[in-house]
Amino acid sequence: MRTKVLMVGLNKAFLHSLECADNRYEVFILEEQDLYEANPQAYKSKILQEVRFGEYQQSEQVVDQVFQWFQEIGFDVIVPGMEYAVQGTYKAAARLGLRTPGAKAIAAFTNKYRLRQACREIGVPQPEFAKVSSEVDVARFYHDRPIIIKPVNRRASVGVIKIEKSEDIESAWNESINASEKNRLVQRSLFWEYIVEDYLEGVEYSVESLVLDGQVIFNNITLKETVGGRYFAETGHILPAPLDFEKKSSLLEANERLLSGLEVSFGLFHSEWKMTTGGPMLIECAARAPGDKIPELIHEVYHFNLYEAFLQVLMGRHPNVASLCDGYAGIRYFRPNPGRLIDLKGVDILKSDESIISYQINVSLGEIITNFNSSWDRVGYFMIKSNQMIDLQEKLDQIESNIIFHVGE
Repeated sequence: MRTKVLMVGLNKAFLHSLECADNRYEVFILEEQDLYEANPQAYKSKILQEVRFGEYQQSEQVVDQVFQWFQEIGFDVIVPGMEYAVQGTYKAAARLGLRTPGAKAIAAFTNKYRLRQACREIGVPQPEFAKVSSEVDVARFYHDRPIIIKPVNRRASVGVIKIEKSEDIESAWNESINASEKNRLVQRSLFWEYIVEDYLEGVEYSVESLVLDGQVIFNNITLKETVGGRYFAETGHILPAPLDFEKKSSLLEANERLLSGLEVSFGLFHSEWKMTTGGPMLIECAARAPGDKIPELIHEVYHFNLYEAFLQVLMGRHPNVASLCDGYAGIRYFRPNPGRLIDLKGVDILKSDESIISYQINVSLGEIITNFNSSWDRVGYFMIKSNQMIDLQEKLDQIESNIIFHVGE
């Protein structure tokens, strides 16, 4: 018998992974009409049974809509496809008596200010922070040291900006509150809130955790690379991260404190940390599948489907997950200069190099490449695997240097 999955908000990578699972799934999608109409071709899949329109972006209408649809289909599991669907999805699941991460965890992991408040109570290390509603509030927090302004309820590094001097406060505030996600948001009015926090020096990592009945059954640590400078868009990942025993232990202990302190019950969690001179400090955490091809990288080295495992823990089942990995995998996102793409050279290596798992280029000749301010500004990537970490890092650099984007005005 096939598992009936309701996905709230399309996640194309998630859907594709279930397509490859030997016809074990029937998927139904509840989607915002604006998003569907912006790209209807994205919803083509051999396992997709039906798409219905509903409201989940800053709307609780999804709860009643899911409840009504459930009476017809009897879904086995309900899962958020994207960040903005997390809160509504799990409220609907809870109403139906299905498994969720737990109310305390959902509240914290969908709002960065609530997360900061909760972590202060449970003793998770994190930077100093404050809620702000104007550039005056930002200036009040700034005291001649680097800080970050970020929306508490957005995603993909949208509106996250580093401030290094007081004269940048006004422009950073205006840029953050006017940040755009283009056709990835609904047309109705949405409300954004903001915090500021101290900027942390250090190497960035993420921890991907599967939790079943309050117990962590799988952890992976990913080394993360970001664009640097004023913005925080991620430019690459390597997993498993090359960490010594002491740093790995301290990171996993901090992650365990976070999950247990917020009384996590079931689900998949993606927490981000800075490894500072004083140890790991929390950046943020999400109660959903990680993006940026991290599940695909995990599949390459641990040899199990993280998306399927996510569904299984939400159904109360223990998935067949691996604790040991086979080699290393990495992804690198292209970082061309902004401008009109005139020529693209070196792409043959993407087709011929045996270490490459997959690649994608999302820009065509003549199109405009924008500044790399958030994850939505990416123009492509390549993924590779290697038996040795040093070989992986060298190969990532070598391939990237061979791909030349020629841009003009």
